[in-house]
Amino acid sequence: MKNSGNFTRRFRHSLRRKKNIMLLACIAAALLCMISVVIFVIVLKHNSDSNITISEIPEAEEIPPPETEEPTAEEPEAPVVYPEPDYNLTLEEIYVPLEGLQREYRVAWVSDLHLITDHEPGGVSEGSIIKLNSRYETLAVTEDGVHAEELWPDIIKCLNVGDYDALIFGGDMMDYCSPSNMDALKKGYDELRYDKEQILYIRADHDYGAWYVGDNITQQDIYKYHERLDGDDPEKKYLDMGEFMLIGINDSTKNITDENFSIVEKLYEEAAGEDKPVIAVTHVPYGSNVDDSLSKLSKKVRNKPYYWVGPDYQPNDTMWSYLDFIFREDTQVKQVLAGHLHAPWDGMITDQLREHIFSPAFSGTIGVIHFVPEDEDVDTSTYFSRKYYEDTDTDTVSGNEK
Repeated sequence: MKNSGNFTRRFRHSLRRKKNIMLLACIAAALLCMISVVIFVIVLKHNSDSNITISEIPEAEEIPPPETEEPTAEEPEAPVVYPEPDYNLTLEEIYVPLEGLQREYRVAWVSDLHLITDHEPGGVSEGSIIKLNSRYETLAVTEDGVHAEELWPDIIKCLNVGDYDALIFGGDMMDYCSPSNMDALKKGYDELRYDKEQILYIRADHDYGAWYVGDNITQQDIYKYHERLDGDDPEKKYLDMGEFMLIGINDSTKNITDENFSIVEKLYEEAAGEDKPVIAVTHVPYGSNVDDSLSKLSKKVRNKPYYWVGPDYQPNDTMWSYLDFIFREDTQVKQVLAGHLHAPWDGMITDQLREHIFSPAFSGTIGVIHFVPEDEDVDTSTYFSRKYYEDTDTDTVSGNEK
């Protein structure tokens, strides 16, 4: 009976083991089945995606490139409009032919304004006022009663409107140098449209004159005033126009100094080396060896010869050396430009050299020099005067008939 019970227990234990094994097998089969299903679904989905044709793929939308703003051309700056002069100035014009010139050059000339702005003591001595008032009313005024200090702003306007290649201030711009005169001169000078390299200002005795200022300013003060205006450098009294040179003589009412002669001599050598014609610029003119027309005019206007060589203008050795540049037969100089006489004159001072003496600016006149090619069809033998504002009542005056 004991053996029979043991058998029964072993049998039951074996049966439970078999059930457990079968259960585990079922679970494993179920898991395997689930894995198979998952794999099948994945494969099916992959095949389904792969069967999509290219035509079924939507085309990518073309994205236009970003619009770029076309660069707009900068609008050109409006040209500066310069005011016209109020006073009807006279233009005194000459034509100067130069060999080899490629174009016309226009240069303006202003000299002998004799600006007077002191009307009471202060900048000038008290004892000078009566004399200055007399000069103000008799010298520094036009025939129709417009004074130099009123003309100066209109001269500046005329120069600016003219759009010249260069400007020459030919001396005696002031009747004397005082703080008031210098301020008025500088105010106009600073309003000019031109670069410093386009302006030649040669001084004369009145520009440096301290006759009426008494103890108010010294001669050294005067030189400093001029330095502040434009530098007043003795080595820069010339303009190189590219095709020719304008060479000035500063303070030409005196004999040229050795220092200034060395400067001028070097400039003449440079011009010769570059085969450039020279235009001689001076305040005091040079007398004529050809005829006596200048002598007669000078005696009529000034009661004496008012040029080099004359009673007031006796050359020393250095001055003679300079004058040789002008008067020798093989001179480089093609034209002399001058002022000082207070009357216009145009003529030959040697057989090959012409000189023009301009009317004073206090008469309401500025000069215009036309440098033209040698074959230009213009009258180069005389000068012409015309009004800035032309009218039928004003005739053009030519030659020395003025």
